[in-house]
Amino acid sequence: MQAGDQATMQATMQATMQADEEISRLLEYCKTPRTRSEIQKYLKYNNRDHFRKNILNPLIKGGLLKLTIPDKPTSPNQKYFA
Repeated sequence: MQAGDQATMQATMQATMQADEEISRLLEYCKTPRTRSEIQKYLKYNNRDHFRKNILNPLIKGGLLKLTIPDKPTSPNQKYFA
């Protein structure tokens, strides 16, 4: 393995570990139902669309987060819980 390949692999592993830690913190935080805004502020994401597409929706589809009002996913009263 060349030095560049090793550095890339190490950076990828570090990014994956940081993402796993972030998800673990999020799931712990969401043991109490939280709004999208509360979760987004907790994780310090500013862009709502990016947060929804890249963080929130994948966690919902993966079954890690659930909706408090599942029959109305876009309700302004919607909260998410682990």
